[in-house]
Amino acid sequence: MQYSSALPLLQRLRIRTRRRHSLELPPRSADETSPLLSLMLALAALAALAVALVPPASYLLALQAHEAGRLETRAGYLANELARRSWLIEQEDHRGALGILRQNASPSMAAEHVRLLQADGSLLAEATPLEPLARPLLTRRAAVPRDSGPQAEVEVTRSLRPALQKAALLLLLCLLLGGMIFVLLRLLPMWMLRQALGHASYLATHDTLTGLSNRLAFQDRLSHALLAAHREGRVVALLVIDLDDFKEVNDTHGHAAGDRLLREVAQRMGQGMRASDTLARIGGDEFAIIQTAGHQPQAAEGLARRLLTLMNEPIMLEGRARPVRLSIGIALSRAGGATEPAQLVHDADMAMYQAKQSRAGGYHFHSPALSRKLRERRLLEQDLRQAHAQQQFRLDYQPLVYLGSGQVSGGEALLRWHRPGHGNMPPDLFIPLLEETGLIVPVGAWVLETACREAARWPARMSVAVNVSTIQFRKPGLCEAVEGALRSSGLPAHRLELEITESVLLHDTPETLATLQRLRKIGVRIAMDDFGTGYSSLSYLHHFAFDKIKIDRSFVQRMAQDPNAKAVIRAVVNISQTLGIRALAEGVENAEQAEVLRQEGCAEVQGYLFGRPMPPEQFAALHARLRRPA
Repeated sequence: MQYSSALPLLQRLRIRTRRRHSLELPPRSADETSPLLSLMLALAALAALAVALVPPASYLLALQAHEAGRLETRAGYLANELARRSWLIEQEDHRGALGILRQNASPSMAAEHVRLLQADGSLLAEATPLEPLARPLLTRRAAVPRDSGPQAEVEVTRSLRPALQKAALLLLLCLLLGGMIFVLLRLLPMWMLRQALGHASYLATHDTLTGLSNRLAFQDRLSHALLAAHREGRVVALLVIDLDDFKEVNDTHGHAAGDRLLREVAQRMGQGMRASDTLARIGGDEFAIIQTAGHQPQAAEGLARRLLTLMNEPIMLEGRARPVRLSIGIALSRAGGATEPAQLVHDADMAMYQAKQSRAGGYHFHSPALSRKLRERRLLEQDLRQAHAQQQFRLDYQPLVYLGSGQVSGGEALLRWHRPGHGNMPPDLFIPLLEETGLIVPVGAWVLETACREAARWPARMSVAVNVSTIQFRKPGLCEAVEGALRSSGLPAHRLELEITESVLLHDTPETLATLQRLRKIGVRIAMDDFGTGYSSLSYLHHFAFDKIKIDRSFVQRMAQDPNAKAVIRAVVNISQTLGIRALAEGVENAEQAEVLRQEGCAEVQGYLFGRPMPPEQFAALHARLRRPA
């Protein structure tokens, strides 16, 4: 997995997992000197200065302009009054003019200094305030027109200190506000940045669906745990856990239900762990646990058993109880020696696949013998893929015989493979691997096409039976493959018989029944294989009208010694006759078994007594000479 691009930023943080483990990172970095933070600091300072200085300065300028306007109005008023009484200016003592200057002063007015000046600037009269005006001062003049001589001027002066005091108070308030804005603009972006980095760190190290540590954090934690264990002489246990048949949940219930299942499984597994354990989701339905404490291997085995116990109760999905099975692989680090994380993960994976092959869930410890076995499995898988590409598979046919006449009613197509360098491979060895790898779908389509083509050369009374895998049945395209095989071979649809097992109907969904109905409309016949070995086969006969039921060979083999097996055969034959379904008994190996089956009313049989699986050429010649056994 590639590292996230957010990691350089995340290295400035202390990232904690859901457990006690933490990734210790440098607590301090060069944030303050970064260009981004310098720009943010400059912008914050400019904004604070603007808030601190612009309002007081604007207020002071406006107040000065207002006072200047008032002084101009005042000077103009006095000038007009003196102009109407210009003769007062001519008096030598100027008492009349001085009286005008004083009489028009209102008590509510600010203190002012008023002077009457001649045109040459000499003082004619002056009205002074009781106390000297405080600086700074603002002065305005207005001309007094006279007919008898040069113009005079009225000069009015007032103090601007009150305005400055108001501006100073406003400046103090704006400085406080600017300081608050500076602090806010300085801290808020950093807080938001750290919040974003914290969220990014969580996303980089946690799974968004379950909230567990993801693969990246798991790899880091495993490396640290192995290094610490090597220094201290301890053993680290790694458990790799996979959910069995999880893909089936997504296909059957949808991905939303699959997500709910994963969350519930993660929550349950967390209940069985210790605080020192690390649980991570490392894949779609794959989890891993790093166990650093406890005496091994007992601690790892105990944890695996606790996990399996926690999954005993089914999980409700879409109103249905869904059982959950885990396959757990366990690998242990070398005591006193260095262990590579990748090797430990590989060993745990192999152990997990071994547990999955048991098809019953559970746990399995890694061992050298397991490594050899899994290497052989990988080689087998490679050879299977090559066999499919090079068409190395072939079909043998085992006769299906009418007990009454001894005639061959058809043949069951059985897949065979001659593995180069190994000889003929047992079907129960390679067919499960075909299903696990998904190769069963193209190989199954080839089986259908080949069996139909060869059966088309048989007599018209004979049919061919083809086994359909559970995987092949649930994958889309089965009906199309059947139609294509019939169309290309020219085989009538009623001469093709598809055999399915109970596992196909284990989850009785509308999709399963719809596929069966569509196959029925095509005209092919449907048979239930291994009837009687499951838990609910009779209920399946109620949901779908099968054309044939095949009695499992285990009952035929035991019916001479076990009365119960014979009673089951009798019951199945009676049920088939009541429902109008043909019954076929598998595994007939001697004449005594054939006679008992004939007496019980079983009309059709299959087994070594009538013929082993054989190549198509031998099978084509068999039906012409086979008769009822003596």
